[in-house]
Amino acid sequence: MRRSGAQPGGLRLGRRALLSFLCIAFAAGAAVLAWPSVEPRLEAAARAAGRADGRMLALAGLLFAAAPIGCGLVWQHAIGRAGGRLGGIDACARYGVGSLVNSFAPAHLGDVARTALLFEALPPGGRRRIVRCFGAIEAVRIATLGGLVLAATLPLEVTPLALVPLAAILGISRPAFRLALLALVSPLVKVAAVATVLAALDAPAPVLAAVAVVPALELAALVPLTPGNVGVASAAAAVALHARGLASAEAVQAGIVLHALETGAGIVFGTASALLCLAGLCGRRARQRTVARSSLVAATR
Repeated sequence: MRRSGAQPGGLRLGRRALLSFLCIAFAAGAAVLAWPSVEPRLEAAARAAGRADGRMLALAGLLFAAAPIGCGLVWQHAIGRAGGRLGGIDACARYGVGSLVNSFAPAHLGDVARTALLFEALPPGGRRRIVRCFGAIEAVRIATLGGLVLAATLPLEVTPLALVPLAAILGISRPAFRLALLALVSPLVKVAAVATVLAALDAPAPVLAAVAVVPALELAALVPLTPGNVGVASAAAAVALHARGLASAEAVQAGIVLHALETGAGIVFGTASALLCLAGLCGRRARQRTVARSSLVAATR
């Protein structure tokens, strides 16, 4: 007898395929509609990037694409602790679908899509258990961003003090230590990506500047008022860079390049994730049909 909280496998696969397809269609439509307003910013980013080291910008793009992989692995581990089962590639692909939507949509609509896809891997009652995991994740995230802010504002001699909040949270989260460590991956990779972009643009002290820029980008992402956070993220990065001593014009150009690269990486990673989800679902449907036919043949013998 089926458990009351469970859903038929075919229905779950159909919902997941429909949601993945709708996310791809929405992203494509939004890209067409937003192109007139986005094109000038892309041209400005291309002009600024034309003077930069192309290989370093390519590396930064790969790092930006790797950041959501860390978040997907966090979800995988949290789902496992809540009693569910989900492979690493599947978790990253489901998370990446949300990255595709967030690249074009305001108001964190991509977060809604990725949560719906990832929650399907939870067993009945798993949603209550996963809340405790995300308490630890948010604590690590806040401590990490707070540490970055301290590192950007404190004198260089006392910068190690910025690690105190993070060390305290990791000590408190000892039962979920592996989960807490995984939660560190995405922000640290993002710092590396931003530092690589700034180095490619010949900005002074790129690592220290990146430490200041990443909290500004995360703060801007809290209230995504525009589709894909266009204008808001680049402005936040420019303000942080100007506060670090970069000239206003150079800070604005760097902010535009940063946001363009991050958005481009999100689109590429998100599109690949959505296609991977659809391909996996089609393969699973085919296997289910094969098993059903084999069972039917065996039953009729």
